Amino acid sequence: MAEASRRGAFVRTFSSAITVQGLLSATNLAVGLILIRKTTNAEYGYFVLVSATGLLLAGLQSAFIQPPLVIRLSRASRSERADLVGGVYRGQRRILAWLAITAVLVVVTLTVAGVLGHQLGLIAIAAVVALSSALYREFFRTVLMSYRLSFEVLKADICYGAAVLLGVPLATLSPAPAAAAILAIGAAAIIGGLLLARSLWRHEAWNPNGPTSMLREMAPLGTWSALGSATHWAFSQGYNYIVAGTMEVGAVAALAATRLLMMPVNLLSAGISSLMMATSSAWLNAHGPSKLFHRLLLIASAIGALALCYFVLVWQLRDWILSRVMHKHFTQSGVLVGLWSAVFLVTIFRDQLTFLPAASALHRRLMAVTSIAAVISLTVGYAAIRHYGAVGAPFGVLVGEFCNLSGIVYLSIVEIRRHRR
Repeated sequence: MAEASRRGAFVRTFSSAITVQGLLSATNLAVGLILIRKTTNAEYGYFVLVSATGLLLAGLQSAFIQPPLVIRLSRASRSERADLVGGVYRGQRRILAWLAITAVLVVVTLTVAGVLGHQLGLIAIAAVVALSSALYREFFRTVLMSYRLSFEVLKADICYGAAVLLGVPLATLSPAPAAAAILAIGAAAIIGGLLLARSLWRHEAWNPNGPTSMLREMAPLGTWSALGSATHWAFSQGYNYIVAGTMEVGAVAALAATRLLMMPVNLLSAGISSLMMATSSAWLNAHGPSKLFHRLLLIASAIGALALCYFVLVWQLRDWILSRVMHKHFTQSGVLVGLWSAVFLVTIFRDQLTFLPAASALHRRLMAVTSIAAVISLTVGYAAIRHYGAVGAPFGVLVGEFCNLSGIVYLSIVEIRRHRR
């Protein structure tokens, strides 16, 4: 009976996590479709660049906080957990405030000096506000997921998604739709963050006067994890900036629009990944690295099989989706869809298998593997973009993801052999 109860709780937790990611994926897909239809390629390109920056910052924060937080929460008493969460929150809030103020002053100075145009300056200020709000929301999502309270995250994310889907269409009616849409998403993030904070406080109140030294104590482990996240972002999202710099901002729209077709794949992969750090740590302690590797491989294979069916369907309907739904026409759209499908298929396996070395605290080695993959990816991508145009970007990402996956598998095999000895 107890075993059945534990399995039921496990299934409910994962179901909530998948639903959360499905909701966010659907929201992002809807926002992308609205902006593709209602804005110019250049405006949508700037929006994509801001979104890519948001992914970098959110990834850095989550990667720095979550691994050491999960480890310390599992070993701490009630009062120690309150000090830990409160101290980390105070430190995050203080750092975020200083960075936001500095960024706004820099943007205003560059705009007044004429370095940035008024439109770009407005987008940059909106981006600072929205990114700060997103990091506030993401902090509480990370903590609640560390407690495996995915249902609480789901409730807040429903309100966040509703606010986004209400605000973005209204933003497209303004004279500056890209900047207004970014601000609308920032406002929704504040709403979601407040709801998440209230849920966490009800579950287990943190100490508002917790020591900010907690961030420094987490740095030895969190820094390597954050560096790994940053280097992975370099080739998973950095291509947008290479394309914008070597071609034009409007060319980013073609990449983003075809990549957007792959967004529903995140419904399973990213949804499960949001809980896999804590779950993998538990499986590693209970069963060892070999059993964990086989479980992660099984999960990745199941997700990959479902994703493959979806990719085939998108390939068949690509022309209809682009022309009728997005109201856009891009050259080489078939090649872009095919390359993005291959990228996401490899990414599914990378997302899941990376949890073995991560749970084994091999963050330095993971960072080294990701750094090598990033260098290879950006080098290949830059050369391909110069010779073949926009299609070179997803090709470079594909090469990088494959190299990264190969390195992760190698680290996993070495760890399994070491444990057996």
